[in-house]
Order: sequence, then structure tokens, then C-alpha cells
Amino acid sequence: MSSKGAKERKARKPARVEEVKESYLTALVETGLSRDLIEKARVELVKEKFLTPFRVAQRYGVKISTARRLLRILAEEGLLVLVAGNRRSRVYVARKG
Repeated sequence: MSSKGAKERKARKPARVEEVKESYLTALVETGLSRDLIEKARVELVKEKFLTPFRVAQRYGVKISTARRLLRILAEEGLLVLVAGNRRSRVYVARKG
């Protein structure tokens, strides 16, 4: 009986790895951060007076969590500067110069 259980576990393992890969790819797609969106944001958002995750989410029709991630990426690249914020909301402005 124990050898049969071991064979079943080995047989199931590749299927589980495949499921994990599939769910990971699905999660990447669901974030909504495509290269097109990031490129579009690089050009358009630096012209804004100030940015919040809510304004970005409204403008591009994405979730607020996705807008937060997008703003964080642009800030890491040096295009935006965090001027105020706390745990819930952050305010960014375009870097001058």
C-alpha cells in the first residue's frame, strides 16, 4: 500500500508544478502592468501637477493596487518623487529637470 501511495505522489507532482506555473502567469496578467501601460505612463504622467493612486486608477481604468505598483515603478526609475504619504495613500510629483 505504501509503495502505491508513493507512486501516486510522484505522478501528481509534475501536474502540481504545471498548475503553479499557470497560476503565476495568470497572476502576472491580472496585475494589468503591461509594458504598454508603463510606457504610456512614463510619457503622460510626468506632465501632471500631482499624482495619487486614485487619479492614476481613474485615468487608466485599472485597480488602485495596480496604480500603486505603477507609481512605485516610476518613482524607482526617478521620474516621480514621493512628497507625502502614509500607509494608505501617497502623493507623487514629477521630478523637475
